[in-house]
Order: sequence, then C-alpha cells, then structure tokens
Amino acid sequence: MAKFINIKKMKKLLSIIGLSALLFTSCSKDNDTILVEADGKATVSFDAVFGIQDFALNKNFTLGTNTLNFNKLRYWVSNVVLVNSKNEEYKVPSSYYLIEETGAINLTGVNNDLPTTIYPATKREDVVLKEIPVGDYKSIKFSIGVEQKYNDNLSLQTGELSQLNGMTNVSWMWLTSYIYSSLGGTVTNGTTSKTLKVETGLNANYKTVTLDFPATVRISSSKATSIVLNADISKSIDGLDVYTTNTVGGSQATAMTTVATNYSTKVFSVKSVN
Repeated sequence: MAKFINIKKMKKLLSIIGLSALLFTSCSKDNDTILVEADGKATVSFDAVFGIQDFALNKNFTLGTNTLNFNKLRYWVSNVVLVNSKNEEYKVPSSYYLIEETGAINLTGVNNDLPTTIYPATKREDVVLKEIPVGDYKSIKFSIGVEQKYNDNLSLQTGELSQLNGMTNVSWMWLTSYIYSSLGGTVTNGTTSKTLKVETGLNANYKTVTLDFPATVRISSSKATSIVLNADISKSIDGLDVYTTNTVGGSQATAMTTVATNYSTKVFSVKSVN
C-alpha cells in the first residue's frame, strides 16, 4: 500500500513539474515576442528660430540696422538619408517634404497657368520617416531643393512634389523649375520699408546638409524616436545686406548662391535626439 502511495505522489510531482515547464516555455516565448524589434519610425522636426528667438510670422526681428517682418517661410527638404553606427546609409524612399510657415497664398498670381486657387495658411515643421531598418543611427543627411531629374521635368512627381503649392518659377530659365526656398516679408531701415523676397533655385544650388547626432539613437518598433533640428532663418541671409539687396532670385545669381550655401552649411543644427 505504501509503495502505491509513493507512485501516486511521484505522478503528481511529475505532473506539476511538466506544467511548470510548459508555463515557463510559454512565458519565454511571450517574452521573446515582446523583445523582437521590427522596422521603426522617427519624427524629424525643423524648429524655425531667428537667432535666439522663436521664428514667427508678422513679428519684428532685428538684424544689424534692419528690422525684418516675415509673411512666408518655405523650403523643400529632399532625399533624406540616415547613417547608422556601421556607416551604412538608409535612403528614405520618395522623401520630398515642403516645410513651411505661411499665410494664405493666391496661386493665380504665382502661376498664371493655374485656375484661381488659394493655398491655405499653413505651418508645417514635422516629417515622419517610416519603415526605417532597426539600428543605431549617428547622423542625418538631407538636401534643400529638388534634384535635376525632377527640377527639369515637373511632370515627374514623387513624394510631395507638385506644382499646386506655388513653389515653381518660370522666370529663372526657359523651363519651369522648382523654387528651393522662399522667404518673404518686409525689411525696414530707419523709416523706409521695402518688400523682402529671398528665393533660391536652379540645379547648381541644390545643396546637401550633413548633421551628426550628439549620440547614437536607436530606431525600432519598440520606441518612438524624435530628432529635433534648429533651423536658424537669420543664418540663411548671412553675408547679405537685405535692405540693399531685398530681392534675391535668378537675376541675382551670386546672392542666390550665397543663400543656398547658407542653407547647407549654417542654417541647420541638431537640437535634440531621443
């Protein structure tokens, strides 16, 4: 009888051990599922400032002896590339984004080929990059403007490229092309004010920005990633007296190149990455 009881107890013990092993295996599988990382996304913010002040429309800013007041800031960010810790580059597909802060624009006055169209007042600083391969990333690259393939043929469209946003120009060359950046408003010196219009374009002024992060940032499905860049608009007109040269465009090639170079070397810096 005692022998029978021992066998019974042993069967019960084995059952408990088996159940525990099954639960442990199940939990391990669940934990593995939670820990598996997939492609992630990152929000890149282009935080406009003017020196140490927040950039805003219809606000006075002092630059030297000039007072500037803006009604428009627009520029194309294109061909975004993320570089990981192994120096491998991930080129974000169809990455063409219009960053802007502008009041309503009558596009009929900008491009007479369009029907009467009002582009609404818009403020856009954020870009969401999706399906980024899992990894630790150390830097970001992007260009200001639109590369020749699309700039010379506006019938080709990708990303957000379109003629319907008023960022094209027919006066700089025989063919209609994109305006890469556009800054508008007034500039005042003393008691005299002038209209301010600073624009860049043309293939030669397509410039690339490269920014290193202060530390590598992990991008994966397990966390939300934020990359905040300062865009110092005062630096875009560095080296210019915008009261004397209050209009910059195709007819002011040297000034246009100066502004385009400023965008690629001075305007952008990394504010935070997490």
